[in-house]
Amino acid sequence: MFRIEISRKFAVWQGLPSPVRRAHGVPTRSPGEPFAAELRVGFTFEDDQLGDRGWFIDTDELDSVVDGVVAELTADTWTETFSFRPTFELVSRWAYEQLTTSIPQLSHVELTNLSLGVATRYSRI
Repeated sequence: MFRIEISRKFAVWQGLPSPVRRAHGVPTRSPGEPFAAELRVGFTFEDDQLGDRGWFIDTDELDSVVDGVVAELTADTWTETFSFRPTFELVSRWAYEQLTTSIPQLSHVELTNLSLGVATRYSRI
């Protein structure tokens, strides 16, 4: 089995206060302060799915799809972008739902907060 990942790094403005940090006396991040983030999108396929060119799907085609999701993630503060509470968990699921129709055999979407060193992976497999 092959596993392929496409990744993008970007800055994101979540816009949520941190009650845990506040409770522990740790300085909270300003709602307008960006996090360094990374989106990793993975898909899988079997040996017998390789085509005559030696690949399952042209990843150049998938780049624009992933870039479109990243454009939505970076367009504004997440509290303005999403109608739901934009936790990394819920946004990971949202990104999976956006990509599942365009990426055959999507296995997971991982959204990492690089500033805090926390990764959230969503999959339905």
